[in-house]
Amino acid sequence: MMATRDELHTALRNADKAGDTEGARKLAAYIQTMPEEKPVPAAAPAASDGDGGVVDGAITLAGGLGKGVGGLVLGAQRGLGKWYEFLGDAVGGTAPSMSDLVTGNKPKKSALSRAGTWLVNDADAGRAKMTEELAPYKARNPLLAATGEVGGEILATLPLGGAALKGANSLAKATGAVGTGTKFTGWAPRAAQAAGVGAAYGGVLGATHSNADTIGGTLADSAKGAATSAAFGGIASPVTGVLGAVAGNVRQRVSETAAAEYARQKIAQAFARDATGDLFTSGAINPVLQIAKRFNRLGDDTAVLADAGGRNSSALLDVLATLPGRTKQAVANLQHQRTATSGARLRADAESALDTQGQRMESTIAALTKRRSADAAPLYSQLRQVEVVPSSNLQEIVKAADQLKAVKMARDIATAAQQPFSLDVTAPAVNGLTNQVSKWKMGDLDHIKQGLDDLLKSSSALKSDGTVTSFGREVTNLRTKLVNELDKVTTDTKTGQSLYQAARNAYSKPSDLMDAAKAGEKAIQQKGGAIRAVVRDMSEGEQQAFRIGAFEGLRDKLGSQSGQTEIMNMWKNPSMQEKLRVIFGSDRAYREFAADVAREAQMKNIQRINQGSQTAERQSGMGDLDLSAMNDAAHALGSAKGGNLLSAVGSAKNAWNRVATPERVRDQMGRIMLMRGPEAEQQMNSLVNLVQRINDKNLQLSTRVGALGGVGGAQAANKLFAPSVQVPLTP
Repeated sequence: MMATRDELHTALRNADKAGDTEGARKLAAYIQTMPEEKPVPAAAPAASDGDGGVVDGAITLAGGLGKGVGGLVLGAQRGLGKWYEFLGDAVGGTAPSMSDLVTGNKPKKSALSRAGTWLVNDADAGRAKMTEELAPYKARNPLLAATGEVGGEILATLPLGGAALKGANSLAKATGAVGTGTKFTGWAPRAAQAAGVGAAYGGVLGATHSNADTIGGTLADSAKGAATSAAFGGIASPVTGVLGAVAGNVRQRVSETAAAEYARQKIAQAFARDATGDLFTSGAINPVLQIAKRFNRLGDDTAVLADAGGRNSSALLDVLATLPGRTKQAVANLQHQRTATSGARLRADAESALDTQGQRMESTIAALTKRRSADAAPLYSQLRQVEVVPSSNLQEIVKAADQLKAVKMARDIATAAQQPFSLDVTAPAVNGLTNQVSKWKMGDLDHIKQGLDDLLKSSSALKSDGTVTSFGREVTNLRTKLVNELDKVTTDTKTGQSLYQAARNAYSKPSDLMDAAKAGEKAIQQKGGAIRAVVRDMSEGEQQAFRIGAFEGLRDKLGSQSGQTEIMNMWKNPSMQEKLRVIFGSDRAYREFAADVAREAQMKNIQRINQGSQTAERQSGMGDLDLSAMNDAAHALGSAKGGNLLSAVGSAKNAWNRVATPERVRDQMGRIMLMRGPEAEQQMNSLVNLVQRINDKNLQLSTRVGALGGVGGAQAANKLFAPSVQVPLTP
């Protein structure tokens, strides 16, 4: 038969009077672990309706608060007493007398040890008394009593627990576990933070709740409380997070302000995930700052906020454009506009980098042709009236040209120009000459030079890459010899100037510019080596004409979708890079164009939005917040209140899986991501500070959850690991 509580209290008083401190301590510890008796003592006030119930509840709450504070104070007193006992036993008490040795009595303890024993017994008796006094109120109002006890213990542990919490926060921030406002914290870091706070509180409460006989046992109880509280705090954090998400989802459906705030949070989260580099991903620098810089580099009002992000923000916009709402049509409109204007922007970028100064190929060729006619026509008209006596060297050159069919080509050119051609290399020699006429006309000789020019443009003189063949080199040498001879025979002995050279220069300068422009127009279709060979010996004027022609070729290429794609993909095509470097003529101009192309390619990513199939990943976000989600949320909340955290986690997970972002929030998110110009810049700057505020809020929430988990864990550990003491009643 087990003793009643009254009988045990009588035995405790008798043991105390008899000086049996060890027996009194065991009785006090056993009484504290006994369940409360169901009958309410007659002396306790009965529960009543109306004001009486309110007063009774207030007394219960105050009593629980007092027990929480007092219990922790008495627990600290008990721990101090145990420490005194330990020190007293270590120092040693009075040496045993001969009588003690004969009778087997224990020697008298030291004063420090006896003081410690008194502190322990007094603390045990005080805790037992508080438990007894609160018992009838706790039976009627268990929730209020528990609330008071938890609040009292948190209040009592604030100095020590707060110091431990401050250290945990400092360590977490130093390691980046909970963020410093520069990156979002997920549920795992927040759970770890709550677990750390719970361990700090649980360790303190585990020690003050301990009924162990030794210092080692007290420390073990502290460790058990810390471990249990860490588990409670860690589990409670995601539960409260999910319940908060469900509540927030409901707010977003009825509040425009809540919808806009949540939309900004999700966009900032996506931008933070898109940051690259150790400094940004580690949290040393705000990751949204990197996205803001990207947006500023995109330039004019064409870019939208979504263009500055990466895969995470693109995926977010893709889901928004897939789900019903305004974002779907807004994205479609933007895609249509981008497609229609992309070529024009790239053309303008090419024109700016090539520095054509607004000149076009057609107008340039027309102007050069007009200039050539005006400058060279009078000189060539005068030249056609000149006759020269051919030297033997000139005769050999013309003979070789004839064998190459260049003389026949010269005759054809003259016929087409409706000009006479009288030179006949097959006529019998007269006085050592190959022509019966003692003189040759300079007009005929110039046509032979033009025939050699055309021969140099044939496939036999040029390779497919534009370089000259061996045959082409020899024809070039023959043409040079002919030109030198004609310059010599037309030189005025008085002035030293050659009429043929002057006419040729007046014609060739515009012609060379025209040839350079035509070469530039074809350059985009050539290989880098061939382009380099063409521009190698060009004058400054010819290079400018080449760039005018090159813009024309690029302009045609950028007028088609395939051409735009080829230029935008030049970052992975070394051949295209080499070609464009030669065409633009300088690294500065090439880098300028390459940066513009990269910007356009970044903005082209918007074309991929809402272009894929309906995948399971998208469909997972298409549900709406239904009744089952609300039921799961309510069940999770009830389980959390009842202490069944595992059940709360399961129900909260089900609720989370059914929670969808409301349409008004999706519309807000789409509107923000498609902002442009000054409005977008202002919005981006506000997102930079949003990450800091969210992390601070999460840290505060984790701290509160950890504190509650610490108290709950310590109480659970006290019940789970309390020793089972059986004290038989001595008759």
